[in-house]
Amino acid sequence: MPSGGWETWAKVPRELAVAGGRYVIFDGAMATYLHQCGVPIRVCAEELNLSKPRLVEQIHRAYVEAGATVVQTNTFAANRLDLARHGLDAQTVAINEQAVLTARAAVADRASVYGTMGPAAGGTRYGALLTADERSRLSQVYEEQAFALIEAGVDGIVLETFPDLEELLLALRVVRVMAPQLPIVANLSPEEVGVTRDGVLLTKAFATLREAGASVVGLNCRLGPYGILRSFEQIVFDDGPYAAVPNGGILHRSESEGLAYTGDVDDFARVMSDIARLGVRWLGGCCGTTPEHIHKLVLALQAQDRGETWAEPPQKPSSIHVVADNRRDEMEGMGAETPLGPSIVDTLKERTAVIVELDPPKHLSAARFLAGATALSEAGADMITMADNSLGSVRISNMALASVLKQRGIEPLVHVTCRDRNLIGQQSHLMGLHVLGVRNILLITGDPSRYGDLPGATSVYDVSSMDLTKMVRKLNDGVGFSGKPLQRPAQFVIGTAFNPHVHNFAKAVDRLRRKVEAGADFVMTQPVYDPVLMEQIAEATRDLGVPILIGIMPLTSARNAEFIHHQVPGISIPADILSRMRETAPEEAQEVGMEIAKSLVDRALTYYRGIYLVTPFLKFEITVRLTAYIRERTATAVASAARRE
Repeated sequence: MPSGGWETWAKVPRELAVAGGRYVIFDGAMATYLHQCGVPIRVCAEELNLSKPRLVEQIHRAYVEAGATVVQTNTFAANRLDLARHGLDAQTVAINEQAVLTARAAVADRASVYGTMGPAAGGTRYGALLTADERSRLSQVYEEQAFALIEAGVDGIVLETFPDLEELLLALRVVRVMAPQLPIVANLSPEEVGVTRDGVLLTKAFATLREAGASVVGLNCRLGPYGILRSFEQIVFDDGPYAAVPNGGILHRSESEGLAYTGDVDDFARVMSDIARLGVRWLGGCCGTTPEHIHKLVLALQAQDRGETWAEPPQKPSSIHVVADNRRDEMEGMGAETPLGPSIVDTLKERTAVIVELDPPKHLSAARFLAGATALSEAGADMITMADNSLGSVRISNMALASVLKQRGIEPLVHVTCRDRNLIGQQSHLMGLHVLGVRNILLITGDPSRYGDLPGATSVYDVSSMDLTKMVRKLNDGVGFSGKPLQRPAQFVIGTAFNPHVHNFAKAVDRLRRKVEAGADFVMTQPVYDPVLMEQIAEATRDLGVPILIGIMPLTSARNAEFIHHQVPGISIPADILSRMRETAPEEAQEVGMEIAKSLVDRALTYYRGIYLVTPFLKFEITVRLTAYIRERTATAVASAARRE
């Protein structure tokens, strides 16, 4: 940034504008430039339209003097949802209207004024599909902001910094209906070269945006000038106009400057000249750029028009291979490094499946766990399932134990919680599981950390279990959470949890239905102790189209029953079973618990082909007996059916 701040650029002569009008020149950053000029980063930049309109006007004017032919209003996050974070949602219309008036006063008749709108959900959706309710709410949010900008008299609309095509299309369609004659610029902001965050190749994304009514399509923000150059080098251009509005460079933290951007203004201008040579005609700057960036951009384009070279052009980085259309048929035969095991869904089609949960130890000795897993496998368990630090208590990594089980020929089913990992760690964890040959996973929200033995630990919850289901489905399409191709698709079989012990059973079933629509392949329920509830679950989920594994956990004592009923989230035990356990002598309680569990198994087998046994306190001898009991019952049933035939 020039030492004189915006005042320096108020003096730039007007003749720096690009000759002949070949290019449309956007301005540069507003929020980051405000911060560079001394506005604290915690201040809402859009609120300054009301409290500091003179400052905003001066920055607009500086960009015009630097050569911008289009000035964007200071309204990127001036939608109701973003403003609500600052307690400003009631001022949404006023902020947008004043932003237009301020920009108009700054440019007079020397530049156009375009109203800027950013994603109201895209910053936090991480590529997950929008639900019908979210689409309806976002449509109203975009309609309110667009109406304020249009009524205030903008010359056009810029929809920018949308990482996902889905949300940009939603905003575009809303605005196009409201302003059928205005030019609309639709800028995607991918996190990886050549593909949107929701996994659409840019050539296809641009074509889709034009069909939906975009006047100009392009890229802005995250990738920086080099990433946007590489992206445009990979696309197939059509006849419509394109825009490139990159950051000043890559955002990083500097010990001396705090948050800063790599690169310098001359390098920015050189790379932008290369982008212009490809045929991109709408050019400008995003985060980290200043009036100096726009000034040097204009000079570089003028030199290019005269056939001159703007200094030495940088060496173009090699292009990044993008898997065309992420097609599965191009990736066949490319399995994981460790062979993937059988799918639980396929197993359930063939026979009654038994999945047994065995909690990873809370200490470093895994001998009893491994002995239990071996005994259960020999008794007929199809898979051993392991929780992910259940109840927020620290245990041996289920990923590590899954690897050990695979080496011993025992198939694991691994729980993955939203609580413990941010999205970087989450995708890395899942990719690691896949490389280890783990195919079957159960995606769950996870109990908050405050319930566990480290109550001060942070619960992450970047996304919900439903969103994570959608994102793992993307991995199965060969696309990472950011939209980056993975070279081959994952082959996860995705499970989801169902808690029937709620006041509003119908609402719980509806949420389960949405999880299945999001991509869940099978369902595992919390332990159920009520035979009537077992039947109710079977009836309510009959049309879901995915198998249900009903949960059964043997009781070991009266105290154990009371604890589960009163203290364990999501589990309820009927009064008659509680009474029976209370009335049983302590030395006989475990056997009575076994009798109750067998009766529940008998009832479950009339409705379900999958039984999910939960081992209490690592007492695997109990679930070994139950597994053997289920195998005996199902073998007898198969033999009887064969005799009848």
